[in-house]
Amino acid sequence: EEIIVLPHILSVGPIESLHTEKGIENRFQWFKEHYRDEFNDLEEYKQGMLKAIEKIKGIASYQQIIIWTCENAAEQIGLRIVLYLIQNKLNDVFELNTFKAFHELYTYPMLEEEQYPRTSGELAPEQLLQFYEQFELRPMNRAKRHALLDEGNNLLLSESLLRTWENDELWHSDVERDDDFIIHCAKTLHKERGQHDYMKAARLIGEVIGHMQQYTGDQWIEYRLRDLIAKEIFAYRGDLNAMRLYEVKLKEEFLHLTM
Repeated sequence: EEIIVLPHILSVGPIESLHTEKGIENRFQWFKEHYRDEFNDLEEYKQGMLKAIEKIKGIASYQQIIIWTCENAAEQIGLRIVLYLIQNKLNDVFELNTFKAFHELYTYPMLEEEQYPRTSGELAPEQLLQFYEQFELRPMNRAKRHALLDEGNNLLLSESLLRTWENDELWHSDVERDDDFIIHCAKTLHKERGQHDYMKAARLIGEVIGHMQQYTGDQWIEYRLRDLIAKEIFAYRGDLNAMRLYEVKLKEEFLHLTM
């Protein structure tokens, strides 16, 4: 058995022609221009994506394929792109949805209402092993497989930079989708602190990530925060070249404004 991982968060950034070397290069060039790669991770992610796509295309015809996914745009996009990549293979394909497996094996109505887990990565390895051993899997039927690979084809033709998972459907979203929520979280933190003063950018980003429904990763939120700084909605002090090196505060005229 082998685990193939599609690295990076596919809900954000370009995914047009991601099944090709040119598409992968274009995706990571966009991140180089818009993210702060302070730990030099982007080249590693790019090489990982190239290897993963090559391995998926090379899966032998006798192997069963289990695609792990969850109720978020990033993993649902991964499901569809993988099905597109293996469209000419006759292998049995199984979908293991970690959200559905979690709530089938455990009874936590409150967690289900709170949409936990948002991602497979929020679960412990022991839980993932339990799903693999105990969750009943059936081969994906031809109609569903064909419909999802068609969606994968459309995704690979799309020029969008942000995708949303809502009501069991993928939507292309405006790049500014999360901006109002960042402002809302800043207002909340200013109120909790009892003063309108600078706060660590990482603290605000953590607040947003902890409460938002969609899964994007902290670097996307930091990218949007820098855009809000450029639009003069937030003031900052420090060095914008790294998330941990600057502080922000909502400008006075936006503090009491209803967005």
